[in-house]
Amino acid sequence: MESHDIEDVPNIFAKRCVKLLPENAVILEIGAANGRDSRFFAREKHAEVIATDFSLNALRQLKDASERDATANKVFPVVADARALPLAKPESIDAVYSRSALHLTDGELDHFFRECLNLLKDEGYFMIEGKTDEDPKVTASKEIFPHLYENGGGHLRRSWNEEIINDFVKKYGLHLIAINKTTEIWNKIEARFINFIAQKQKENASGS
Repeated sequence: MESHDIEDVPNIFAKRCVKLLPENAVILEIGAANGRDSRFFAREKHAEVIATDFSLNALRQLKDASERDATANKVFPVVADARALPLAKPESIDAVYSRSALHLTDGELDHFFRECLNLLKDEGYFMIEGKTDEDPKVTASKEIFPHLYENGGGHLRRSWNEEIINDFVKKYGLHLIAINKTTEIWNKIEARFINFIAQKQKENASGS
């Protein structure tokens, strides 16, 4: 499968997540790339999506695609990454969504979750997918920090597993809704992912 083959096709994980999103949801997507999932949320739930990516080229593709499928008034491209989230009012976001974009150290990830807890409304969602420990690109890379790998060319990947997810859910007092594993074939190589959906509980409104 090539990237141009899926430009307008939402990911399997996005199709699962959309069922939980309220109508007219406000979503922060980290690592939106060409916006296939952001635009899907806008079409299906009339969601307003803050679609972030550090790649200007990716966001240009997103802008062009959203103009083509009439979601430009709902999907807002922003140059940013998980280390510097776009400013938003506390408790203004219904969901934080990210696929294979949180290539962060444990400390950076901790900061990310705490910031997101502040942004999320009560009962808002974390919807996160990443590579598993068994993914071929992870196993072929060098671990430079716990759970963070580098492939020799400067490309970072964070690995996830159920233990890591459960630890984060417990640490931040979240309600775990689901953990699932999926596979995709890219250039004849099986990519392995794990994803989870967790919900902010009311007592976490302070981000403690």
